Amino acid sequence: MLFMIGKHEVKAEVEKRQKIKSKHTGRTLEKLKIHFQVYNQKKVPETIFSKENKKPWIVKNSSHYYTEGNPVIRYMLEIEEIEDLKIDYLKLNNLNIKPHDYNEKIDGSKDDSLIIKAIAELKLDAWKKIEELYYQKGYFKVIRSGISKETKNMRFERIIWSRNEDVIKCALLLYEDIYDTFKSYSPINPELEALKKDLIKNDNTLDFLIKKLLEKNILNNNDMESLQICQKAINTLKFGEVEDLEEFLRVYKI
Repeated sequence: MLFMIGKHEVKAEVEKRQKIKSKHTGRTLEKLKIHFQVYNQKKVPETIFSKENKKPWIVKNSSHYYTEGNPVIRYMLEIEEIEDLKIDYLKLNNLNIKPHDYNEKIDGSKDDSLIIKAIAELKLDAWKKIEELYYQKGYFKVIRSGISKETKNMRFERIIWSRNEDVIKCALLLYEDIYDTFKSYSPINPELEALKKDLIKNDNTLDFLIKKLLEKNILNNNDMESLQICQKAINTLKFGEVEDLEEFLRVYKI
């Protein structure tokens, strides 16, 4: 078989062929153990391509050796076929959205849990359903139409969004329920710790001001009831709002 290793074409011998099941789609894929010889040391990239059909392969393991005085270098690679994952639409409970940018990965350290990143433009009625899913307790059903018919139980980990009139641009990060069975170590975030301190200061200041306004009879019981309703309506989605999503994603990752 001929492969493109970076910009270099090499002729490789297949030592072993193996059929494996895709963790994304359930389809049958190929896993190969190959070897080839070159005269100059090559840097093996994470992905190589078949010369004949330009099929991509991920390099799972790579090694090489040579004999002193012999210019020939022998490489041995274990490679797996890479699927072309094309999403038709993403179904979240009863809401269908068509992402214009989509990526998913399987987290092997979390029992092969699925993580989805999707970017889409939504009308306000669809965005309202996203909000409902975001605030509901527990998980919702997700189907990746075009990739797999299997239903996954997932939740939103993060939503970054911006609004332009009646159109919402949003970047969605979803985690499968299996992920939550594992405890994750969260390193200290200085910015987040500073924000927590500021929120506590603001909360204390607000309590003090309300108390003084009550003492001076500026606020009445109806005003207090309105304040309590306002305090209960916590809109955490506002933390994910940015001025322009496209500009944000040029600098940051979700």
